[in-house]
Amino acid sequence: MRFILGPLLVVLGILMMRYTVEITNFTGKLDFAEEYLGKGLAAGTYSWWRLVGLGIAILGALWFFGMLDLVGNLLRAVLGGAR
Repeated sequence: MRFILGPLLVVLGILMMRYTVEITNFTGKLDFAEEYLGKGLAAGTYSWWRLVGLGIAILGALWFFGMLDLVGNLLRAVLGGAR
């Protein structure tokens, strides 16, 4: 399953980063993104969608290579972890 969905998530993330303007035109501006990431053509909502796309691409690649559990265990160890 991860060998099919992992690369699809990577492609989805790349497409989200590429078509940021179209996604923003479809969904509209996000107030919290405009407030915290700045206003303008290359900031705010556009930056938000790029960050979301980057996160999806990274998670898809980690899942595809079987490293998602490793990263989760490392974060759990560093942050104290839930018992």
